[in-house]
Amino acid sequence: MIQQLYHNPDIYQIHVDLPDNPLKYLNSYVVKGPTRHLVIDTGFNRPECQAALCGGLRELDVDLSRTDLFLTHLHGDHSGLVGLFTAAGCPVYMNEIDYTYLCDEYAGQAWQFIEDTYMKEGMPPEDIKSQFTNQARRYSPRIDFPIHAVADGDVVRLADIDFHIIHTPGHTKGICCLYLPEQEIFFTSDHILFDITPNIQVWPNMSDSLDHYLESLEKVRSLPVKLALPGHRKGNTSIVGRIDEIKEHHRRRLNEVLSIAAARPGSTAYDIAPHMTWSMRGKKWHEFPPTQKWFAMGETLAHIEYLLHHGQLRREEQGGLFRYYPV
Repeated sequence: MIQQLYHNPDIYQIHVDLPDNPLKYLNSYVVKGPTRHLVIDTGFNRPECQAALCGGLRELDVDLSRTDLFLTHLHGDHSGLVGLFTAAGCPVYMNEIDYTYLCDEYAGQAWQFIEDTYMKEGMPPEDIKSQFTNQARRYSPRIDFPIHAVADGDVVRLADIDFHIIHTPGHTKGICCLYLPEQEIFFTSDHILFDITPNIQVWPNMSDSLDHYLESLEKVRSLPVKLALPGHRKGNTSIVGRIDEIKEHHRRRLNEVLSIAAARPGSTAYDIAPHMTWSMRGKKWHEFPPTQKWFAMGETLAHIEYLLHHGQLRREEQGGLFRYYPV
């Protein structure tokens, strides 16, 4: 499905279906300029996503020889089809932090770190093996590709218009949003989502990802925004109210982890996760699909890490496992 969202500049949204994924679809954005075009994010590296994206680009008559690609962050649902664009000679813009991590992920080093971490946090080996079927791993880019590196505060000419780059670490360390100050249009990627809450994980290259994320929410809070365009689901005309909702969500999550740790001192992260509140339509923890357990574990660890760094939990290593106690 294609929808025009704005005129002058002409901004379109292509719904790229994400089969068998709770996110449902990716919003790939196309900005058409007089001489050049811009595509923001691609979808997974799988045939269904490629068909949706390429069909949309054909319908919009996008000439890839005059097109730039901007990848907001490393996740496969945003970067998976980069090979289509590099094969056509399109310049690719991306933050170097996420690019480096994606290269490590491609080499298997990043995934090995996460496996080792989850093992120490009490996750059973059979659940850890589920990451081999994780869509984020299976459908990520399968090629090395060069980039034009972007950083916070850069102003980059794309689709014949100046885009301001805003680095918003949290969801990943290198995630970047795009902002058009004159039009007050904010491409939020997965930094701010309106129908669902962005997933915050632990990362080998970022200490206390939740703290970084909350700081990044405050960083963009004062931006004048008339149109907010997220990476998934519906957009909005304001971000302030949603920022407050997301912050409150994490405040409740942190209190929940503290309460569980107090009631069950010596729990591992894997012991804590089943007792947290998850939006899984009433399913019990043992009914969760393996990939959802994987993401829930990462979210649990992000909140534990925040509480450790803020002196509200303490950690002890016992028998090769990390166990948590209230302070």
